[in-house]
Amino acid sequence: MNGAPAGTAPTPGHGAGDRSERGRIAKTITGLIDAAPSVVLIEGELGVGKSHLLRGLRTSTTARGRLALSAACTPFASELGPVLEAALSHPRLPPRPNPVLGALVPRLPELADRLPPALPPLPDPRADLARCFRALRELFSYPAPLVLMLDDVQWCDAASRAFLRYLCAHRLPALAIVLAYRPHADLPLLTHLAEPAFPVEHVRLGPLRDREAVALAESLHGQGPLPPGLRRALSLAEGLPHAITALVRDFGRAEGDDPGGRAKSVAVAIPGALRDVHTEWFRLCGKEARALLHAAAVCEQAVTEDELRVLSGLTSTAIGDAMAEAVATGVLREAWPNHFVWSREVARRVVHESTSPATRRRLHHTAAALRPHDAVFTAHHLYQAGDLDRWRDHSEHNADAAIGSGDWTTAVHLLRALLRNADLTDSDRVRFATVLSRAAFDGLDCEQIVVTVREILSEVPLPSATRGELRNNLGILLLSQFGDHEGGYRELETAVGELRDSDPPLALKVMSSLALPYSGQRHVDTHLGWLGQVEAGLDAAPLLDPLTEATVQVNRLTALMTVGAPEAWAAAEVVSRDTDDPELARQRMRGCLNLADGSSWLGHYAAAQGFLVRGRAWSTQLGADYLAEQLRVTAVRLNWLRGDWSTLRASAEQLVGRYHSLPRVASECRLIAGALAFEHGDSQAAVTLLSGVGAARSRETAAPPVRATTGALLARHHYHRGARTTAARELDGALRIIQQTGLWVWASEVMPIAVEVLHGLDRGTEVAALLRTMEHGLDGRDAPAATAGLTLSRAMDLDLGGGAAPTVVAAYDDALASFADLGRPYWTATTHVWRDRFVHTELHQETDDLDQAIELFGALGATAAESSARASLHSRRPKRRGRPSYGPALSPREVEVAHLASAGRTNAQIAARLGLSVRTVEQHIAKAMRKTGAASRHELTS
Repeated sequence: MNGAPAGTAPTPGHGAGDRSERGRIAKTITGLIDAAPSVVLIEGELGVGKSHLLRGLRTSTTARGRLALSAACTPFASELGPVLEAALSHPRLPPRPNPVLGALVPRLPELADRLPPALPPLPDPRADLARCFRALRELFSYPAPLVLMLDDVQWCDAASRAFLRYLCAHRLPALAIVLAYRPHADLPLLTHLAEPAFPVEHVRLGPLRDREAVALAESLHGQGPLPPGLRRALSLAEGLPHAITALVRDFGRAEGDDPGGRAKSVAVAIPGALRDVHTEWFRLCGKEARALLHAAAVCEQAVTEDELRVLSGLTSTAIGDAMAEAVATGVLREAWPNHFVWSREVARRVVHESTSPATRRRLHHTAAALRPHDAVFTAHHLYQAGDLDRWRDHSEHNADAAIGSGDWTTAVHLLRALLRNADLTDSDRVRFATVLSRAAFDGLDCEQIVVTVREILSEVPLPSATRGELRNNLGILLLSQFGDHEGGYRELETAVGELRDSDPPLALKVMSSLALPYSGQRHVDTHLGWLGQVEAGLDAAPLLDPLTEATVQVNRLTALMTVGAPEAWAAAEVVSRDTDDPELARQRMRGCLNLADGSSWLGHYAAAQGFLVRGRAWSTQLGADYLAEQLRVTAVRLNWLRGDWSTLRASAEQLVGRYHSLPRVASECRLIAGALAFEHGDSQAAVTLLSGVGAARSRETAAPPVRATTGALLARHHYHRGARTTAARELDGALRIIQQTGLWVWASEVMPIAVEVLHGLDRGTEVAALLRTMEHGLDGRDAPAATAGLTLSRAMDLDLGGGAAPTVVAAYDDALASFADLGRPYWTATTHVWRDRFVHTELHQETDDLDQAIELFGALGATAAESSARASLHSRRPKRRGRPSYGPALSPREVEVAHLASAGRTNAQIAARLGLSVRTVEQHIAKAMRKTGAASRHELTS
């Protein structure tokens, strides 16, 4: 078995009922032991739990009546030391009368009274050792099943390695061998000896997953949920059970020193037991390797061999040998060609902290000169070297330069370090924090910015205007990048109160942020109320500075577009106006992003594409990281909505990983990737992607339309697989979001699914009220996507509710026309499927709707829906292939096309109206003219 990483707390893992990954591994090893003769090789790094696993295996093996012999190898052990220790580990091992056992008397004096007389040593040491091998094999020839377990085999002596190979070549029928070792070890080569009747299997134990590490820590702590300090400290353990155990033990001691609970957290320090383990292997390294590791320990990033040579002062030859030793032992690894990193951060910290302060400062000072063009790298090493004046000058200068060039990521790193570590005056701290909070809108690393700004707001006395600006920036960050709706709005509302008198123009800007519906979960009327205050304030306020005016304009325009207000279009041209001012340009780029977002949800796809093109032009000019990445996400969503699905799922899944630290952005990518996974028939992947985003999760950070749409997709999936309760919960959550926000313009995907599921759940009586509410919510709104969704929903409700046949068919035709005009091929095809269901199943008439649906689904790559439609078509045509023959009569689709052609519609117009390709329309017209004898398309009649 090529073992997957083990995955749970080591305390369980050996019981019969354990279903953990590590429990499954233990069960597999137990099966191999029972299949003796066999060999199991357990590989795992320091602290991963190999020894614990062996102890558990020994206990379970002994409980089943087997004899277990065990020992641990140690550095510099004597010849055959671990094998002999194993022989002494169980008092029940009786000697056998074979005289060859006398060769063991000098090596096992503890058994001298139970062994045959000692044999004289042979003159050839190799022959003497070979005789000892035969004697040990005879000693292990116990009639009952026997298990030999050796731990830390990487330290095994040469004679013991040779004996293990000997045992495999001269195997005993009842003997199983279990060997545990660290990666990169020089091990006895045994796998090539495997045979069908002699398995030699390899198992790899890996670190615990996050949830399993938490479970282990909770079981060890034994006092309910982990304290915040201990939870934070778990990252230091990197999933290693030994490290987790040491952390919990040291944390418990710290808590014991603070019985009153005054300490809210304990600093993340390396536990003594963990430090000792890593110090032990470090001392075993050669002199050059230790010099190399001292140098590497000052570098948290990947470093090249040449950089390590400069830092360590080793010669080219010595650095090559030292690198080989460090990589061979697994201390360092090559992350990419000629770039080396520590395999474990805790090992780096142990070595770094064990280096003398003077040597550390010298190494950091040397490192500061390694990469003169990497401002963050240089600043870090100047600070660590204690050169604080140079560090501050360097950081301030390069932060200003980074902001000027649009390199916001660099600016954020430098400013954050200044705020956290520099001895600053309050005025400097406020200045840096203000710049930092502004920079966060264009950078991608903002988690620490939120922490820093909150600390300043709580600890530093500030003027109301400054406090209000910081709070405004914090609120927008929480809303736009973290999805903390309540926290973000709370900060913004507080900021308005702080700014009304101290800075009225800035108060208007904050109110315009509160007018934005997309990021929050309040009712649209609340947002429009704030928008009303903004417009009233604009009439009464003095002339605003250009940047504040631009910000308020963009926010006002965004609010109008989001709710589908027709007046948004008249003002939208402002985001395309040229400007040489980078701050104004940044606001217009933000406007392009917001309008592309809003118009794509509304169904104005051509307009959304135009805003994206202009936004990308601004991005090229400005280099604003966060906004540029958001444009990319919006482009992916736009392609999903309008049916450009080629390679789209892979792009969306890639973005999910890219934005894992920005949950609000990642959730939108999850929606798209999950929706496409459903259409590809990969339901398991779809549910995995969507399960954390759906509307039924009360603490989810996704934007309301993303949550509502996700909930609807999950509801449809669960309904079709028969999970009615889960489907109802997901659907109710989706509808609740739409109703609580009042933004029915976001319900284009939600409502058709709601009609199907509610009728299927025998809740069809609820549909009429929902449709009336949606119709009222769309009154006066320019939202073609939601309008088309409402049209299809009415048709489905008439269909499932027993409406008159002509009315139902006409309603489906209206829906087809709406989706064709909109440019939504997926929903056009879906409407064809529903129309076919009614016309064929209820009216028992022939229709080519399924043919049209199959063509559209196929072009999209919606393989699941295409297969379903093909299966339906095949089930009703069991004895023939192809479309039904209507003879000289026109087919239903030919009648539709002929009617539109005779009315003067072009082929392209007919194709758009009916959701067909132009080529298909041409074929229908040709057939209709041939069947009717018409001389031209204008002579066709229906």
